[in-house]
Amino acid sequence: LDLPKELFVHGHITVNGRKMSKTIGNIIDPVELVNKYGVDAARYFLLREIPSAEDGDFSYKKFEDRYNGDLANGLGNFSARIVSLAKKYLGKENIEVPNVIVVRAIENAEKIVAQKINEFKLHEALAAVWELIGFGDRYLNEHEPWHTGDKRIIFNAVFLLDRLTEILRPFLPSTAEKLRQSVSVRNNIVEIKKSGILFPRLPRT
Repeated sequence: LDLPKELFVHGHITVNGRKMSKTIGNIIDPVELVNKYGVDAARYFLLREIPSAEDGDFSYKKFEDRYNGDLANGLGNFSARIVSLAKKYLGKENIEVPNVIVVRAIENAEKIVAQKINEFKLHEALAAVWELIGFGDRYLNEHEPWHTGDKRIIFNAVFLLDRLTEILRPFLPSTAEKLRQSVSVRNNIVEIKKSGILFPRLPRT
C-alpha cells in the first residue's frame, strides 16, 4: 500500500480558555459527555466549533448553546416540521419534479461541503449544511404549507430533507439514520415512516 501523502493533525482543546489539567480539575471526560448528550451531539460540537487544524475551546455553556441552537432548534425543529407536514398531507405517492430553486440550493451546499472536506475545513463544511437548513426554514415560512396544504411545497421540503440526510451522514451518522427512518424519497416515491425527537431541548441551567 502507498504511504499516506497527507497527515491531518488537529490542535489542542482548552476548557474555558485554560489548558486541561488534573491538578486544576478541569478535565472533560468524553465518555461522560457522550453518555449525557449523545455521540452525534459531541461530534457536532467538536467538528463545528473547533477549526479542524487549529486549537479550540470547550465549555459546557458553549456546548449546550450549540446543542439547543443548532441541533434542537435548528435541525430538530426543521426535520420535525417536514415530517409532520408529510404525514398530514402526503401519502405513499409519486413526488413531483422538485423546484429548481430548491435543487440549486441543495447542489450548491453539496459542492461547498465536498470542497471544504477536501480542504480539511470541516467546521466550514458544517456551516454550509446549516445554511441549507436555514434556506429550508425560510422556504417553508415563505410558503406556509401548514395553512395552504400545498403538496408541491411539501414535496420540495421532503426532497430537501432527503438530500440533507445524505449530506449529514459523514458528520452525524446516527442522526442521519434516524432521519432516513422518518421520511425518504426513493424512485420518486415519498415514504413516511416513524418519527421521533432527534435532539430534545436542554433545560436552561
